[in-house]
Amino acid sequence: MNTSTLVLLVLAALMAIIVVIINNKIIVKKNQVAQAYGSIEIYLKKRFDLLPNLAAMVKKYMEHEKEILLKVTELRSQVEQATDEKEKIEASNQMTKVLGGLNIAIENYPELKADKQFLHLQYEVSEMEDQISAARRAYNAAVTRYNNQIQLFPSNLIAGIRKDEKELLLEIPKSDQKEVNLNQLLNS
Repeated sequence: MNTSTLVLLVLAALMAIIVVIINNKIIVKKNQVAQAYGSIEIYLKKRFDLLPNLAAMVKKYMEHEKEILLKVTELRSQVEQATDEKEKIEASNQMTKVLGGLNIAIENYPELKADKQFLHLQYEVSEMEDQISAARRAYNAAVTRYNNQIQLFPSNLIAGIRKDEKELLLEIPKSDQKEVNLNQLLNS
């Protein structure tokens, strides 16, 4: 074997190693996105399980606020029936908005606010919202790392061969970022 053949073999081996390393990095980043989304699903499920308890407790105090409770039940069903990530996140965002309205409505019921069971449930829902928010941030960070990995050279060459596509960040629509209007929620 002559020197130029040996150099070509070494370069080919080096290129193969680089391709494998880049491919593995893409796979790791993609799995991190899936894991982060799985965390969101876990917290949404926990919230989903807490809501009937909260709704049952609130229902006995606020019969005329029934529209909010119906909306929560409807959104809970939407989350359960969602088939893809985007639908689940959309229903979750709407539920966060409605729960904000529920907290405002609860202000009108001092006896409810003083109930220990209700306070515990309210704390759990609040804690769950914080966990969902943290999980969304972790998901967006994983998506950003993954998207950077598949868009930067030379990884983009391997990602193109693998047909990897950019993941979407979870974004709260501008309309959901404003203050909650309880009257609007009740009349929708």
